[in-house]
Amino acid sequence: MIHKMIFRAGFTSKDTSFLKCYRFIKENDFKTYEQLKAYQDKSLQKLIRFSCSHVPYYREMFDNLGLDPKSIKSIEDLEVLPILTKDIIRNDPQKFIPDNLGSQKFVSVCTGGSTGNPLQYRMSKRDETLGLALLYLKFGYAGYEMGDKMGVIAGSSLIPSTKPNIVNNLKAFVLNEKRFSGFSMDDKYMKNIINAFNKFKPKFIRGYASSLYLFAHHILNSGSKIYFKPQAVFSTVEVLFDHQRKIIEEALNCRVFDQYGMNDGGLNASECEMHKGFHIDMIRSILEVADDEGNALGPGKEGHILATSLNNYAMPFIRYDTGDLGILSSHCCECGRELPLLSKIIGRSGDLLATPSGVKIHAAFFCNIFWQIPWAKQFQVVQKRDDQMTIKIVPDNKESVNTSDLQKIEKIVLSRTGPMEIAFDITENIELTPAGKWKFTVRET
Repeated sequence: MIHKMIFRAGFTSKDTSFLKCYRFIKENDFKTYEQLKAYQDKSLQKLIRFSCSHVPYYREMFDNLGLDPKSIKSIEDLEVLPILTKDIIRNDPQKFIPDNLGSQKFVSVCTGGSTGNPLQYRMSKRDETLGLALLYLKFGYAGYEMGDKMGVIAGSSLIPSTKPNIVNNLKAFVLNEKRFSGFSMDDKYMKNIINAFNKFKPKFIRGYASSLYLFAHHILNSGSKIYFKPQAVFSTVEVLFDHQRKIIEEALNCRVFDQYGMNDGGLNASECEMHKGFHIDMIRSILEVADDEGNALGPGKEGHILATSLNNYAMPFIRYDTGDLGILSSHCCECGRELPLLSKIIGRSGDLLATPSGVKIHAAFFCNIFWQIPWAKQFQVVQKRDDQMTIKIVPDNKESVNTSDLQKIEKIVLSRTGPMEIAFDITENIELTPAGKWKFTVRET
């Protein structure tokens, strides 16, 4: 009870509107789709009018297209607008500065830089607050209440490394979190995490999918004992594959609630207690799935996830290419929420590998192979040419490497790719991205 009071007081002291935003989000969680759609359309119309009046990039875009801003009334009308990319923003960032920015409250932030090329952008204070409110509301899908103990294993997206330790420690205390970096997940470090969590006894655990998987893999393979039972685990930032979910749930004896989101587009999509897909938020943003030309795709079709942030007036993102691929669902969830669903999040479009014949290969293809190789703790497939792949493997130990398994892997890969040069690199470590993410596939061509 005391920590719940500290949690609320901490957030209120930083942002007096947080609890109000949280209540607003919660009140909308079970509204009908028609009610949510009406709110979303009204917010979009307001954002479009603002962007065309105050942001040079959008004013020029609408003029060049010969479009009246009033013609954009709903998500269905967005299809006539071009896709916004990070490169467009980087090439001329001045065009994305609203002429009334001086009268706005905003924060300057930066993406995690998974590709090694982070994007600097601005976020309205209300948009930032809505993002936090959504995060804690979605935790509530697993029974979380503000102030509950949370163990965290992650990189810079969840644990900022740029602030002094005293600031991070104070924030962790207020949020009732025990935090660990996901950058160095060796056996010794994971033993330290287990010891700390056994004392802290977190009610929930949150982290990168890869960090949670490696932690769970260590528990199962080292015979380590955990003397706490988390109510749920929240996976985020990276794609969570089925085998990873299975290992995490087995090691920690609870369900995993997968989450998807980003501040540079304002998106949030989270699993509920039914685990039938990702509920797409309709208050903070609009999520579209589109083909390469920007045409909206219906349920069941794989495409690019586009984001329109409805509350970021400091730097409007309209039809912003997140770089992720996903599939919309045609189903309604049995939980009673009428929010639309993403049935699947596939991963980064830039991480697709290619073959000389033009076939595109997802990371999931390799994951399905390696989850059947018991001695392979980690892997990464690196491609520098269309006719060549290097498969890096971190074994449990050098003695466990099985040559016949390597031959089997090569045969399966070649059956999908056709003629190709494949090299194996048995290594002690897979290099993480600057944000602490483990990429299964890396395309350098």
